[in-house]
Parts: sequence; structure tokens; C-alpha cells
Amino acid sequence: MKSKIPALLLSLAVALGLWLYVVTNVSPESEQSYTGIPVVFENENSLLDRGLMLVSGEDATVAVRLYGSRANLNRLSASNITVTVDLKAITESGKYELDYRISYPSGITNVSVIRRITSSVTVEVAEFAEKDVPVQLVFQGEQQEGLIVDQERAVLSAESVHVSGPKDKIDQVAMAGILIDRTGLTETLVGDFVYTLMNEDSEPVDVVHVQTDTGEIHLELPVEHIKEVPLQVSLVAGGGAVQENATCKIEPETISISGSEEALSAVEYVQLTSINLGDVDMAKGLTTSVEINLPDNLTNRSNVTAARVTITLSNLISKRIRLSREQIQPVNVPAGMQADILTQVLDVTFRGPEAEVENLTADGISVTVDFTGAEAGTYTLPLSFAIPGTEQAGAYGKYFATVMLSADTGTATEPATEPTES
Repeated sequence: MKSKIPALLLSLAVALGLWLYVVTNVSPESEQSYTGIPVVFENENSLLDRGLMLVSGEDATVAVRLYGSRANLNRLSASNITVTVDLKAITESGKYELDYRISYPSGITNVSVIRRITSSVTVEVAEFAEKDVPVQLVFQGEQQEGLIVDQERAVLSAESVHVSGPKDKIDQVAMAGILIDRTGLTETLVGDFVYTLMNEDSEPVDVVHVQTDTGEIHLELPVEHIKEVPLQVSLVAGGGAVQENATCKIEPETISISGSEEALSAVEYVQLTSINLGDVDMAKGLTTSVEINLPDNLTNRSNVTAARVTITLSNLISKRIRLSREQIQPVNVPAGMQADILTQVLDVTFRGPEAEVENLTADGISVTVDFTGAEAGTYTLPLSFAIPGTEQAGAYGKYFATVMLSADTGTATEPATEPTES
């Protein structure tokens, strides 16, 4: 019995070989179905040339049943069967049922299609559009009190994003929005952020088939402390008026400023400017616009760049007094030079408290004209006034005298002109 086993195995092997031969050679014809064959599109660029693009069917697959020799069919698969669809004939948007062409790898012949299980390929074509949209920050959540997220000083690696795709979707895109949650945001935000394509209402837009030219965007978003501080002006005594005579109104009274916690702690008020009370009219007062300037480490958050300053005076009287040429004394006359006063008389308005001005006369009023740095010639120089015995009273306005400076010959020069007043 044991001697018959090898002969039996040999017979079995021969029988199997004969069966395989018959199957592959003697009876070579067979059928087989192939599914999931990907579609290859030709002339897709021709769509772009016409302002069109493929929006549906780009991932299409087909299924077919083929007939041919078993040997050839066994060599075929969904990965080496090529299914081609030509888009060249499409000239406008819409849905299309398109025929497809089947081809096989080199060396495989005598294979035919018994049935196209997938009869055609369905595609949808839409109008193509493209544009640039701005990158914008879209805030969510409540900002912590005493802090401000400074959107105006945000630094972005890209100011805009180029978007392209179906026109109906591109038309909806108004911005590339970076969502920022202000809740708990207490320090400057730095990092790379993804954006969302949004409409004008900051709502996300369907971005299927929409492409962009930018990935993540780098953002630096300052977060600063904020503080309300008053505005101030410095009042300089002059023209017989002192700070106690002045009422100063500033609009606005305060502004909001931001900066680091350290910088803000050193600021109690914002100094606008200095105003000489000698420039303030006793009857009309003074109203002026003053620019609000801050150090570089602070930012004005009040949307106000200038303040309106109004100054009025009270508890003052004025008196007009005529002064003669002889009361004008030259000072600081250069060596070897002679100064002559050509102005004959001056009408000067003096202002101050009633007790100091009411009985004021020309006697005792000192007037000087300073020749420091002057050269020979005729000039109009400013005058200075001193009133001995008074604490506050002074000249209101600006006054000048015509003078002449010449080489000192020892002979006084008589005035050649009528007196002038300024």
C-alpha cells in the first residue's frame, strides 16, 4: 500500500496540470467585472481658459465587464485599466453626462467590453472666479476690564489672501477671518493662526472647491493696560494776571490712554501746553485748540487728537498810561556803540488788581530795550516794563520801539522820525 502513494501523488499532480492547461489554453475565453476604476480627465485646462472649472465628478469611478482570454483578464485590475473623459467640448457651466474611453496596459489585446456597468460619467462645471480678500481679526468674548486688545497695532504676516474657485462661492467671501477670543487674554498674543473664509457678516462660507494661496498667518496682537487721566495746562503769570485770576476749562476733561502697566503707573495727568496769561484778553478771554501729544510708550484711546482750552480772567482792572521817550532806557549796548531811541511816546495798557492799578502813574515805571547782539543800524525792538512797588501789575500786550545803533562819537542823535507805537 505504501508503494502506491507516490504514484497516486504523481497522478494527482499531472491531473492538476492538465486542468490548468485546459483552463488557460484550451478554453481561454472568459468574462470578468472590474469596479472602482478612477476617471482621468483630459483638457481640464481648456475649462479654465473659458472661465470654467470642474466642481463635481472629479473623483468619479466606473465599473465595466470585460471579455477576453483568461490570461489577459487576470493581468487586469482597476489600477491598470485607464478610463479617460475629454472635457474639451464643454463651453458653459452646467451638468453633463459624458462618454468615456477605456484603454489597457501595453501587451494586453483581444479584450472587449461586454457591458458598461457605469454607462457614463456625470460632471458639473461652474464659472471660475478669483480675487484678493483682506485678513481681518474677528473678536469673540468680553474684554477684561482695565485692558485693551489693540487691533490697530496688530502685525500680520499677510494683509490679504488670494481665493479662487466657483464664482457663486467666491462672491460670498468677504474676508479671511482670524478668530480671537478676548476672554482671559491678558498679554500680547503671538503665534501662527489658521483663518476662516467669511462673508460680510463674519459667518463662515462653504469652501468646497475654493483654494487659497496662503496657509497659516503669523500674528502679533498687542494687549495693553488702559487708564483714564485728566488733561492739564500750565498757566504762566503775565500781563498783570496770575493763576488766581484765571478760570481754565478743558474739553474733554479726560482721555483714555494705554500702555504697559509700568508706564501707566507713572502718569497722573497729561500736560498739554503752557499758556501765558499775558496773551489772554481781559474782556474776551482766550479759546484755543491744543494738540494732545503723548510719549511713544503711551497710546491715546479716546479718538480725540486735540483739546479745546478756554481761559477767562476776573478781578482785574486795566489802565492806559502814556510814557515818554526819556523813560525808555537802553541796556546791554555793545562797547563802542551808541543807542538812540527814535520812538517819542508810548501808550501802554497796564493791568492788575484794582489796588495796584487804580493809582498807577507814569512816574516810577521803568522801560528797557535790550541791545544784546545788535549791530549798527535801525531796528524795532521789544520793550520790557517794571513797576516798582507793585507785586502783580504789569503791561498787557506787546510793545516795541524804533531804535538806532551807531558808532559812539560822543554826540547824541536827535530823533529823525515821529514817535511810533506797536
